[in-house]
Amino acid sequence: MEELAINGGKPVRNKFLPYGHQWIDDEDIKSVIEVLKSDWITQGPKVKEFEEAIAKLTGAKYAVTLSSGTAALHAACSAAGISAGDEIITTPTTFAASSNCILYLGGKPVFADIKEDTYNIDPEEIEKKVTNKTKAIIPVDFAGQPADLDEIYEIAKERNLIVIEDASHALGAEYKGKKVGTLSDLTIFSFHPVKH
Repeated sequence: MEELAINGGKPVRNKFLPYGHQWIDDEDIKSVIEVLKSDWITQGPKVKEFEEAIAKLTGAKYAVTLSSGTAALHAACSAAGISAGDEIITTPTTFAASSNCILYLGGKPVFADIKEDTYNIDPEEIEKKVTNKTKAIIPVDFAGQPADLDEIYEIAKERNLIVIEDASHALGAEYKGKKVGTLSDLTIFSFHPVKH
């Protein structure tokens, strides 16, 4: 076996493979400069404008911005009252934040397997994982495709569980003709360039 590149062997590629790509035009740059020159580096009128635009895009009553999708998941779990001893069912096929947000509050992530055709959490597997300690379900809309929300809501309603939808990959997506962002008890989005 050849020596690995990390140990001095030949690299597989010589050109950097970018992790994500963002599209930033002159108007974006101008808008950022305007904010930097204003009295409002954080919060302020541009943040309010952005929140209103996201609420309008998704059809949600409200939108609240945070520093990241990770922070949004943490805040959503906190708002849902998740605490020590609570079990929250989620998928292992996602970024660590979907589990870490549970751990931050002393809860226990419980993993339900995914469906092979969508890579989204499988409602049948969720059903198998529900216990008397289960407080919430965090489905992840993987690769822009919403999870089976009707089936997940049926389970949640039957067991009095909260649904915190991690729609980091699904801004602008629809589920059965309805915009993602209005379907769950709480929904979070991410604006990291790799997510879209």
